[in-house]
Amino acid sequence: MSSTGETYKPSEHGGLKEDGTPDKRMQQTEFAYGKVDPHAAGAEGGKSSGSGNAGGDNYKPSEHDGLTKDGNVDGRTKQGGNTEFAHGKVDPVEAGKKGGQTS
Repeated sequence: MSSTGETYKPSEHGGLKEDGTPDKRMQQTEFAYGKVDPHAAGAEGGKSSGSGNAGGDNYKPSEHDGLTKDGNVDGRTKQGGNTEFAHGKVDPVEAGKKGGQTS
C-alpha cells in the first residue's frame, strides 16, 4: 500500500506492483492466453460435449399421452399423474379461503 493511503493499482503503473515486479494478473492481453481463437470459441458457444442426446430424438412422455418409452405411465405428466389438487385430500376452495392464515 502506498503511504498516501490510496489503493495502488498496477493497471495505472504499466502492470507493475508497488515493489516493481510484474503483476501476473495484468499480463494476459489475449483471449485464453492466445491459445484459442475467440471467433471459433464464439461459434462453438452453448454447445456441450459428452454423451448427451444430440440426435434430437429425445423422448418426451408429455408428447406421448404421458407414457414412457416402455409404455408405463409417467407420474410427472398430467396424463400420468393425479390431476386433483393435493391428490384430492384437500378442498381447493377451503384451502384458498384459509390462504396464509395461521392456526
